[in-house]
Amino acid sequence: MSDLIVDLQLLTTSAKQLKEIQTEFRDLGAWKDDIKSVVGAPELKEAMTDFIDNWDQNRKRLIDSLETVGKMVSGTRDAFEGLDDELSKVGKKK
Repeated sequence: MSDLIVDLQLLTTSAKQLKEIQTEFRDLGAWKDDIKSVVGAPELKEAMTDFIDNWDQNRKRLIDSLETVGKMVSGTRDAFEGLDDELSKVGKKK
């Protein structure tokens, strides 16, 4: 029988980093008005607006995906911690 080794610290760090990335993507929305205000040519402004609108849609999907993956990582960590606690209790009873 082989032992399963789970790096709980890595899972904790990964969940934290995913949350930080999610926050960074969420905060990127503020720059779009700044960009629109410095572009003078109407054609360029229209193209930039189309790009920004597309970016907003894709950024939202990325944020949602980051949240989902973060919850999975946290859930995995919590499940292994719970299992480890239960196995520890069983081991102490013997």
